[in-house]
Amino acid sequence: MLKLIRDAIFSLVTEEGGQDTFEYMLIIGGVTVAVIAAIVIGAPSLLSKVETGVCKAIKTLPKMSGITC
Repeated sequence: MLKLIRDAIFSLVTEEGGQDTFEYMLIIGGVTVAVIAAIVIGAPSLLSKVETGVCKAIKTLPKMSGITC
């Protein structure tokens, strides 16, 4: 099993199409890490802004004006 994985990685690195695929995987991995970090770091302020916006929108509805947020 380990030999199959090693051979697959070796073929990705040595072949031209495999190199492109490997580079794309690295880019996608970096973007994924950046998005997750942005969500984790910015989540508290983002969630409070969403909550404030939803409460303001609910209060503008005629039948929902009695709801408190």
